[in-house]
Amino acid sequence: MASSIIEICNNALLDLGEDAIMSLTDGGKAAGLCNHRWPAVRDAVLRAHPWNCAMAQAELAAAAAAPLWKWEFQYALPTDFLRIIRIVAPDGTLIEDWEIQGGVILCDEDAPIFISYVRRETDPARYDALLGEALSARLAATLAYPLSGSTSLAQAYWELYQKKLAEARGVDAREGVPESVTPTNWLRARTSGN
Repeated sequence: MASSIIEICNNALLDLGEDAIMSLTDGGKAAGLCNHRWPAVRDAVLRAHPWNCAMAQAELAAAAAAPLWKWEFQYALPTDFLRIIRIVAPDGTLIEDWEIQGGVILCDEDAPIFISYVRRETDPARYDALLGEALSARLAATLAYPLSGSTSLAQAYWELYQKKLAEARGVDAREGVPESVTPTNWLRARTSGN
């Protein structure tokens, strides 16, 4: 498990041949870049997969005001929201017809709705070791050009990130029961010949 943001940042910096930092406010270029880029890198990697350590559930109540058109109801997303995984009605029925606009879910389902979502997990102590490695690799890819001026180094670290992300996703996905897939009407029509 990754123990801190500094450890993740230092892994990225050391991979790039840079000196380690003591804090994100050290005052040097590397610390400043880590401090600036870390939140976006973290959120992008967490959004890329439904990581077990970043999954959450919430019950959402409909807002008092209805959307202007197309949809009947709107539900404010949690403040730590990064990505929807599933939306269900109170009876457990999967809600398939919905969209997100401006921080709200729009749909025709009456309140409440329940969501499974990827949250912004800010505590690196909760990340598994492979997720920590993927985060370090993406941070290295992000920092490579500003620190070295080398596009080829940045590209090499982007490719390394893609490999580490695939490995981390594979292991993370095997640590739970696969969710059943409900075929869409289109798929049912295609496979039944109708």
